[in-house]
Amino acid sequence: MLEEGRIGTNEAIAATVYFLSSKLFISFPQQMATVGLTAAWMVPIISFGTGALGFLIVAALLKRYPRMSIVEIGEEVAGPLFGALAALGYLAFFFAATILIMREFSETVGTALLPRTPLSVITAVFVLVTLVAVFLGGEALTRAAFLAAPLIVATLVFLNSLSLPQANFDAMFPLFGPGLGKLVYHGVLHSAVAGEVMFLGVIAPQLRDGHKLRMMGLVAIAITALFTSVSLLVFVTVFPYPLCVHIPYPGYETTTLIYVGRFFQRVEVAFVFLWVISGCIELGLGAYTSTMILARMLKLPVYRPIVPAMAIIGYTVAFVPPDVPTATRLDFELVRTFGGIAVFVVPALLLLVAQVKEARRARRRGRTRGA
Repeated sequence: MLEEGRIGTNEAIAATVYFLSSKLFISFPQQMATVGLTAAWMVPIISFGTGALGFLIVAALLKRYPRMSIVEIGEEVAGPLFGALAALGYLAFFFAATILIMREFSETVGTALLPRTPLSVITAVFVLVTLVAVFLGGEALTRAAFLAAPLIVATLVFLNSLSLPQANFDAMFPLFGPGLGKLVYHGVLHSAVAGEVMFLGVIAPQLRDGHKLRMMGLVAIAITALFTSVSLLVFVTVFPYPLCVHIPYPGYETTTLIYVGRFFQRVEVAFVFLWVISGCIELGLGAYTSTMILARMLKLPVYRPIVPAMAIIGYTVAFVPPDVPTATRLDFELVRTFGGIAVFVVPALLLLVAQVKEARRARRRGRTRGA
């Protein structure tokens, strides 16, 4: 069985929070404003709530098969063919999400810090950093996420607090934006914004406290939902609708408005460096998860030999979208819409099949005893 290092509870929660929340630093707030209008901050509450329900199903499935990852469980329950198809769905979700986020981070850094540097060079640097992170392994990545967790928390608190003087809370109204029905519809439809919580299902055999997996996922989702909703609330009040839907880099644009006296301004450059660190950890986790899924599918004893190939493919695919608006639309309208089928619906079907098989075995045992 492929197993790389041991991961503690705090490290797993911190890594999952990073995984789920780093999208706040790119175009995610803009996409939420597109569907939620003035109530954009409510959409992630519904999405993460739906994701939490989906994760409860995943956790129930993992509890039935301890010391196995979600990839291996699929083959155990549904057989080699359907198990491989399920694993391909997980791989497609994590790989596509990681590649598109890497493209968005590269564009953000190029626009904010390095406007004269070719995008290919910036992306290559991200790929190299991700390559090193994946080679170090899941244990090193999750520990780095745990040590850097105060960084992302402090960044979000600092950014939101200093942006409040620019906020106009009248922009929250109408309170339910397009209507409660549409908010619920879009929240459920885009539940894959919480899809990265499936990371815990991939690393389940590496967890020291595997029996706490459900708690880990729910805590990570709750923390991320809180920070995401608060950050979006600040965003839609600082940039009232419809202005907010035309801002491609919401976090960066918000920092440019921070002004605390004549000696504390133009802090956006410092924030960009913090975002780059967060982005590197997030990309490392995404690439590591994708590589582990593929390695478990191929039943490899180690995953590192396929890392360079994955990096080359990822670097190439990152330039398939012609521009960053296309990349953001693909991420939100394709990956975050249909990704929920792969990460939540498929495990639900696997759990149903497992329960049916168990019921059949119980009936057979009953017949044997009766005979």
